[in-house]
Amino acid sequence: MFQDNPLLAQLKQQLHSQTPRVEGVVKGTEKGFGFLEVDSQKSYFIPPPQMKKVMHGDRIIAVVNTEKERESAEPEELVEPFLTRFVGKVHKKDDRLSIVPDHPLLKDAIPCRAARGVEHDFKEGDWAVAEMRRHPLKGDRGFYAELTQY
Repeated sequence: MFQDNPLLAQLKQQLHSQTPRVEGVVKGTEKGFGFLEVDSQKSYFIPPPQMKKVMHGDRIIAVVNTEKERESAEPEELVEPFLTRFVGKVHKKDDRLSIVPDHPLLKDAIPCRAARGVEHDFKEGDWAVAEMRRHPLKGDRGFYAELTQY
């Protein structure tokens, strides 16, 4: 009934264009939530479930939601990722590799694998250079990195 309904599509487009959006840099906290800093004066709260889509330092465009006079940001589009190439510590669990970036505010392990041509048996605690390959705001399910050097 509502599939391919031009009126419904027009209403969705209208609502989408009227929704306020802001661009800023994500500032993560150790507690799991974060803030989107738009400028030195204004920042928006990012709840923990939404923080799973971004990482500290990402430049993003977010939708501003207002509930009970409180504004929060919902990440929508990645403008510039904070991490592209980084150094981190390798962790190995059940033969699966992950890497934790060497940064005080980035504590989450990022799943990874060795790049083609990198012949090294990575062990727990190894330091490695990695490159980000996937980001949730680029349409991927989660973050993913590739180990390029050791």
